[in-house]
Amino acid sequence: MKQSRPPLIRMYAIDEQLRAERYPNCTSLAGYFEVSAKSVQRDISYMRDQMGAPIAFDSRRNGYYYEQDWQFLPSMFLDNGEAEALKATRQVLAEYHGTPYYEEVSHALDKVLQFLPERITGDSFFSVYSFERSLVSGHREEYYALLDDAIRNHLKVRIEYDAPSTGQRTDRVLHPRRLHYAQGSWYLIAWCELRCAYRAFVVRRIQHAVLSGDHFVPDDRFSPDDYIDSMFLQHPGEESHHIRIRFSAHQARWIRERTWHRTQDIEECQDGGLILSMQVSALHAVRSWVMQYGAEAEVLEPEELRTMVQDEIMRMQEKYEKK
Repeated sequence: MKQSRPPLIRMYAIDEQLRAERYPNCTSLAGYFEVSAKSVQRDISYMRDQMGAPIAFDSRRNGYYYEQDWQFLPSMFLDNGEAEALKATRQVLAEYHGTPYYEEVSHALDKVLQFLPERITGDSFFSVYSFERSLVSGHREEYYALLDDAIRNHLKVRIEYDAPSTGQRTDRVLHPRRLHYAQGSWYLIAWCELRCAYRAFVVRRIQHAVLSGDHFVPDDRFSPDDYIDSMFLQHPGEESHHIRIRFSAHQARWIRERTWHRTQDIEECQDGGLILSMQVSALHAVRSWVMQYGAEAEVLEPEELRTMVQDEIMRMQEKYEKK
């Protein structure tokens, strides 16, 4: 039994039958779509009166037909604002050439854009809005397809990876679980046989990658979403920590404006400051982040993070005291 279809889908089907010269009528189309004959009549009237379709009725054949060639264009359903937005989307998408599904999305947009009038350029959209241009380079298109295949089919991947923490290139065998995009970079969440732990790898730092040919059994206890939630500024850690940071009244105004982490909670203080709490695992990333606020921020918990900040301050002090 066919489900009732939206008017646009029905119009596409009506157009196909008219092009095939099947001479459909309201009764036959109503039976096909399982809607009332009046609904079909409204569809045909809309095509003829609003879209300019040259539809006529042949009483001898008891059906509708096109009196002349005509194109059923998707652009007819778009107002100027929507058409401008589509054109603008195409230009923004160009910044992500080489990333996953760029080709598929680009081709899908092009199929619609080819029917838009040439006068619609998207320029008026960009006279009002602008977007940060991606400064990240080094996309390796072939790696995304390979990693996509590995995740879907549970295939191990052998890579050469430039680790920023050590500055060394290492060979690793990974069990890929998720490709994650954040803050201008793509990350691969995978089990690393070398470290015997889950890690987040920046895809652009992968220098070589091949499918090993071996399958792995995904650990159902591991949740990529939970792993991503525990990261801070895309930095993972070994163990989850409850973080509490007090911000001065001056800095609190800017802290309130953003969501810093999905688990965050804000406690307002009487002096106008606030205490930001969150559950994250990457203490080193939190340390670097909180120190940018100088004396406007104080780590309250955990003690390990507080000590890390104190040690860093002491090292900085030693540098600036040197003559």
